[in-house]
Amino acid sequence: MKQHRRLSYQKTFGFLTTLLMIMFFTAGTTLAADWPKNVAVISATPGASVHMVLVGMGKTIEKHTPIKKWIVQPLGGPKAWLPMMKMGKCQFANHNAADMVNAFLGRGNYEKMGPQDIRTVGAGHEYMFAFWTIPDTGIRSITDLKGKVVANKTRANPMFIEMTKNQLGSAGLTEKDFKKSLSFPSINEAIRDLIEGRIDSVLYPVVPNFVMQINEAKKETVFVQMTANQADYVLQKMEGYYKQDIPAKDPRFRNISPVSNAICYQNAMFTPSKTAEAVVYGVAKAIFENTEEFKDAHPAAKFWSLKHKPVQPAVPYHDGAIRYFKEKGLWTKQMQDHQEKMLAKQKELMDR
Repeated sequence: MKQHRRLSYQKTFGFLTTLLMIMFFTAGTTLAADWPKNVAVISATPGASVHMVLVGMGKTIEKHTPIKKWIVQPLGGPKAWLPMMKMGKCQFANHNAADMVNAFLGRGNYEKMGPQDIRTVGAGHEYMFAFWTIPDTGIRSITDLKGKVVANKTRANPMFIEMTKNQLGSAGLTEKDFKKSLSFPSINEAIRDLIEGRIDSVLYPVVPNFVMQINEAKKETVFVQMTANQADYVLQKMEGYYKQDIPAKDPRFRNISPVSNAICYQNAMFTPSKTAEAVVYGVAKAIFENTEEFKDAHPAAKFWSLKHKPVQPAVPYHDGAIRYFKEKGLWTKQMQDHQEKMLAKQKELMDR
């Protein structure tokens, strides 16, 4: 009888062990199948901070995940890559976190596109979004832009249109007050035009290497200053942006002189909600736990770190990212409340 029971226990134990092994290997196969070999990642323009940061990240992601090729493509703004993302032609993209709130809700310049099915992977470095000029032009305030030739638009990127409208509006101006309003294909060309006198100013998120280029050629990059009231006007119109006083020689921006009441935003990475949880979890973990490996790709890269602000209330986060940030103790009740509020708000808009 005892021998019969022993055999019965052995059979039961063997069956359970086999079942657990099947479940384990089946789960492993499923997760492995979720990982794409090649990933297309969109940045706005070549030479911009975010492009160089993404290229640096790619080597780390390829090292720490099953992704074989992290392919960074400078294809323009969200109006170019959101349709690509919907069709599965790109898996990740980086952009202004504040601007993507409008895309998520399908409002403002994204109204015709409707609410977008995107999620945040994580947030990183900050930008100062300003009009740049050089000492020779005499431009120091928003009012001084009247009658000037300004490069203020770039392809498929509505945030430039909105920022132009609101910074000018803070001083009672409109784009019609420019002598000329120009589009530019890349920041490289716009900076060259500024140095060589073909334009008077350019509107662009501040990129340190181009600031240094102007500093060398013209002694100083001048950032058009706003008053506190003007900055507050912009913030009332543009959710997700914030105001900062930038000290002289800030390593993030390489500005020679201080900039008061600067309009700033945080850059973030986005992906479709349907991206596999394991993939987003793995990408977030690879980035935020290995900052040291890619921090030299660009001065902004070191801000893609758990020490800074990877979790911010803007576009809802992907489940894979939430899982990772919960493990790190960074997912708060405030973030969960914001997540639920934003998802409910989008659903209400889509159900209309």
